Amino acid sequence: VIALLTAFACALVPGVAQANSEPSSWWIDDIKGAITFYKDVGHYKKDYPEANWNLYLKQMEVVRMSFQKADTHATYVAMNRFMDMLEARDGGIPVQAAHELFNFCNLVTPAGLHDVERHKGPPRLEQPQRPFETTPG
Repeated sequence: VIALLTAFACALVPGVAQANSEPSSWWIDDIKGAITFYKDVGHYKKDYPEANWNLYLKQMEVVRMSFQKADTHATYVAMNRFMDMLEARDGGIPVQAAHELFNFCNLVTPAGLHDVERHKGPPRLEQPQRPFETTPG
């Protein structure tokens, strides 16, 4: 019996070690929870019914899929896209919510997974022009 228990315990150890060595995605869940809060609760829902929060939830799913594949570059690109969306207030989200989410993302997102230098302060108040957009003229 002791030999069986020992063998069973030894068989579990590699699985436990592997599960604990995978990077945690708690920060993605926290950001999605914050988005859901703005979408479903309080005055933002009442005062900004036209705001399209689903754009942000979908982008965080892109972040999650890249992160789960351990694709650091794709996660970095997807997270920076998310931060750009907040700066531009895509989907007509309110300024205050965009600022709060932006600052929250800076707090919880691992530094190597977004452009810390570009996103170190609060987002600009003016509508920024995205790098891939061109001005007419």
